[in-house]
Amino acid sequence: MSRSLLRIARQCACVLVLAYAPLAHSQASPPIGLSEAIARSLERNLDLKSFQFDLDAQQARIQQAGARPAPDVGLLVENVLGTGERSGFDSAETTLSIGYSLERGALQRRVDAAQAGGALLETDAAIRRLDVAAETARRFIAVLAAQEALTTSRSTTKLAEETATAVQTRVRAAKAPQAEQSRAEAQLARVRLDEEHAEHVLASAKQRLAALWGSIQPDFTGARGDLSILPPLEQFETLRARLDQNVELNRLVSEKRLRETEARLAEMRRSPPWHVTAGVRRFEDNNDYALVVGLTVPLANRDSWQGAMAEARAQSAQVDARGAALRVQLDAELFGVYQELRHSYTEVTTLKNDVLPRIEAAVEQSRYAYERGRYGYIEWVAAQRELVELRRALLEATADAHRQRIEIERLTGVSLATP
Repeated sequence: MSRSLLRIARQCACVLVLAYAPLAHSQASPPIGLSEAIARSLERNLDLKSFQFDLDAQQARIQQAGARPAPDVGLLVENVLGTGERSGFDSAETTLSIGYSLERGALQRRVDAAQAGGALLETDAAIRRLDVAAETARRFIAVLAAQEALTTSRSTTKLAEETATAVQTRVRAAKAPQAEQSRAEAQLARVRLDEEHAEHVLASAKQRLAALWGSIQPDFTGARGDLSILPPLEQFETLRARLDQNVELNRLVSEKRLRETEARLAEMRRSPPWHVTAGVRRFEDNNDYALVVGLTVPLANRDSWQGAMAEARAQSAQVDARGAALRVQLDAELFGVYQELRHSYTEVTTLKNDVLPRIEAAVEQSRYAYERGRYGYIEWVAAQRELVELRRALLEATADAHRQRIEIERLTGVSLATP
């Protein structure tokens, strides 16, 4: 008797552990919201951390561009090892001098070019951050959709269990053939398999989301949000006006500044820097000293930098052309996504308000008729199948609407909305 009680106690303990383990896990790692997911990705994403080294390297280039040329020290010995009175060092003239390069504005041009390159890299960093945020939102929507799909699969399983029970009742009462019970049990096995697959899909979606902030396993139980809530649909012209905030267009603005700065730097290099020297000369024959001052002015060669200047001007003009082409491309892309978004909104509204209530009513009516022998098993299951397919279609249309909104927000450069 004591062994039986001990075995029962152990079984109860196992049940309690299994019952409270999900609760403890949820308390340790609660569901995550979209804003928190984006914040984690922007803070911990490994690609963004890697790009930070490019920004650090550019800051070093800016620092190096501001470095002035080091002075040079020269030692010149003349009138030695000759003939006659100058055969030795008695008539030597020794000059010790220090020289400086007069860049005449080239230093500031180099700093401007380096800073323009830094601004371009900062824009690239902003593009990368926006891409990471958008990808986080997409994967977050995927987790929400997988959660809803799992809920739908569980509802389908429950419906199949109720159907199998109802069929079994009619078979026992000899009001339906045994084949209907076999088909109902087979259908139940299939929907349970679909539910198990939905669990795997959800686990993979959470894993892919956590990978964006460098986690090898999800550190959250799920995503917090409601896909069925869609923000009001804005007018297309309102969204089109925001295209000027597109980060890729802003990048071209930064690149334009860089090319213009490079053109000015190439023009400055057409006139080489002057070189000024100053020093002291010693005359060995009478031990006298004298100051020496010199100025070296290189002869300008206008042809030497004509190619570089032409290249800089061509690249600057190319940026303008690319900007015009990108503006047209973005406008066309925004229009296409907006049309898909409108269709998704219409599809969600129609399925939710017009189709779903009628199909749900048809399923109940089919069940009522089957239990009273007015409908066969095939008609009842067909109505159930339509309901399941409709719920999946509604879920996919809702998820598509959120994905399309994310794409529009990426194109227009506005902050991502929380579903």
